[in-house]
Amino acid sequence: MIKSILVPLDPSKYTDTAIDVACKMAKYHGAQLTGLVILDIPGIEKQVGPVPMGASYYADKLEQKHTKRAQERIDQLLHKFRSRCEEAGVKHKESQNQGSPSERILHESMFYDMVITGLRTHFNFETADKPGDSLNDLLDESITPIYGVPEHMEMPDLASEKIKVLIPFNGSLPAARALQRFAQSMIPEMSKVRLIISEEDEEIAASLLNHAKEYLELHGFTDITTDWTTDDIIDTCKDSLLDWAHVIVVGAHSKRGLFNFMVGSLTEHVIKWNKIPVLIGQ
Repeated sequence: MIKSILVPLDPSKYTDTAIDVACKMAKYHGAQLTGLVILDIPGIEKQVGPVPMGASYYADKLEQKHTKRAQERIDQLLHKFRSRCEEAGVKHKESQNQGSPSERILHESMFYDMVITGLRTHFNFETADKPGDSLNDLLDESITPIYGVPEHMEMPDLASEKIKVLIPFNGSLPAARALQRFAQSMIPEMSKVRLIISEEDEEIAASLLNHAKEYLELHGFTDITTDWTTDDIIDTCKDSLLDWAHVIVVGAHSKRGLFNFMVGSLTEHVIKWNKIPVLIGQ
């Protein structure tokens, strides 16, 4: 059950989408949203750079200028978050912190059921124009499931259509964790689930798909289809299934173990494709 959702905020369109999705999810679950903005003090200090002897006064002034400008943007972000939550009628609170965005978001995420963020992040907005590595950093360490959203997305009309959920499943621990996160957080009556496995052995494939389907059925999901392929799962998803799905559910390995999810995995590819929302089960 989802009762607390963290929404890290930045000035990008990705955050606008994340807030919209978070409001819809909070309304259904009766959850509270927290809008978090980080003042990137380490990034500002790095941008100011080394201070020559006798120039500390001017360096302090420059740092104060950057900090003031960043604070103004933070105030704007929190105001936008507050307004959107009030308009949607969902419980919410605002949080502001200082430090490295990745580290602070990671620390805060431990106390939430889910993080909703963009598939591209711009948390270092005062010091960098390009997307940062915050999402990768979170995936390396976080224990909290992450719902990553693209810049633009169209949700189905739930009055006439269900949410189409694609779940690539291979029986691994990360895939099983992602399946559990999905079952515990999403809406059975609004979901049309498609389980797919890439496996040479048809008997093994059937067994894994049946177990996964039965697990979802115990959580109230009834509209479930299963697919078996011997083709590469990445090519299969990219070529024929991403256009069908509204959401894809994937697992992520952690660097704390023997694996790194960023090496040649489906998770890496769906994040790079940046086409549909991705539920990443941690």
